[in-house]
Parts: sequence; structure tokens; C-alpha cells
Amino acid sequence: ADKEEEEEEHPAPADSAVVAPTAADQAPSAKGTEPFETDESAATPPPYPAYCTTARISIPAPVPMPAWTDSEVVRLLAISSPPASPLSPWSSPP
Repeated sequence: ADKEEEEEEHPAPADSAVVAPTAADQAPSAKGTEPFETDESAATPPPYPAYCTTARISIPAPVPMPAWTDSEVVRLLAISSPPASPLSPWSSPP
């Protein structure tokens, strides 16, 4: 059963595998002291932010695309149209 569990953790993010052993090592040490609850709480948050960051990096990528496209479109239009043709109607509306 241990081998199967280890194999499943291997494909998972290396961070998770590294954090798991660290928390387990601290848990027993703190357990003997008593304030293990505090240690466990501090060891639990680390893996969370790491996961949040990974998901955040994937989300912000597509977000700037639309904004960047808009700016690029306007720039392309201005560069493609040397004569202020599209700018004329925009500058002096009817």
C-alpha cells in the first residue's frame, strides 16, 4: 500500500511531496512538546499558498490577453492606416 501511495504522490507536484514529509517530521516532534496544534496549523498553510499561486499563474495568463489584444488592435489599426482615416471620424464626430 505504501508503494502505491508513493507512486501516486510522485506524479503530483514535487512541492506537495516535500511538504508532506516536513509536516510529518514536525508533527511528532511538536506532539511530544504539546503545542503541536500550532505547528500543524503553520505547516498546513504553506502547501495552500503554493497551490493558490499555481492556479493564479494559469488564470492571469488568459486575462491580460484580451486587454493586450485591444491595445494591439488599436495600434495595428493606426499603423496599418497611415492616413488618419479611422481617426478622422473619431476626432470629429457628426
